[in-house]
Amino acid sequence: MVSPNKPGLPTFHHLNDSQSQRILWFLEELGIEYNLVCHTRVEGRAPPELKNVHFMGKAPVLVTPDNVPIAESSAILGYLIDAYDKDGRFAAQDKVRDESLSSFAGSTIGTIGMIELIFDIVAGRSPWPLSILLGGVKSNVHKSFTGPEYATQFQYLEKELTDDWFNGKNLGRSDVMLSWPMDFLAAKKYVDFEKYPKIFQWRKRIQERDAWKSAMEKGNGYNLAEM
Repeated sequence: MVSPNKPGLPTFHHLNDSQSQRILWFLEELGIEYNLVCHTRVEGRAPPELKNVHFMGKAPVLVTPDNVPIAESSAILGYLIDAYDKDGRFAAQDKVRDESLSSFAGSTIGTIGMIELIFDIVAGRSPWPLSILLGGVKSNVHKSFTGPEYATQFQYLEKELTDDWFNGKNLGRSDVMLSWPMDFLAAKKYVDFEKYPKIFQWRKRIQERDAWKSAMEKGNGYNLAEM
């Protein structure tokens, strides 16, 4: 439940078209009351006012009721679960596995996606014929490096998804963490998700959840294809 700057509540600073959407989704899953501040990108970047919230000037940022700003999705999720998941609905069923998959979401699969994104951004801002040349370079990089890396990573995740959720029978932190790179890769069409039926159905289950739909309504845009 979103409150209009009510004291004593966590305040979430959200940025459109960004990974902070997964935190907004999890806040809705928790069903707690919180303040929501939506920020809008300026020329594709986070707006300057986010510097007033956290030194790095990026989102997501959660400010605790004690006025402590927390950046980084995994840290925010850890705090929210510890502070507000009193009945253990989202508790890790295997803590080591949960930590491994949550780290994998940011440091492994997310890094490979950024390589292709950089090529897209540079090519999109370059004049012809340099843009054509960069497109060709990116195609070769995908064929020789990022494509095979995606295949290995997705085969691993497909193998790990032995239940409805990566956390097991119940949704957990690893599912929320993995949702962003999966959404990003799907929107950019870097990976053909139909080749990985378990992951395809997992994403469908997320998008069918009431909390996901509510978060999409409360956010201010989630168009990752235009990044």
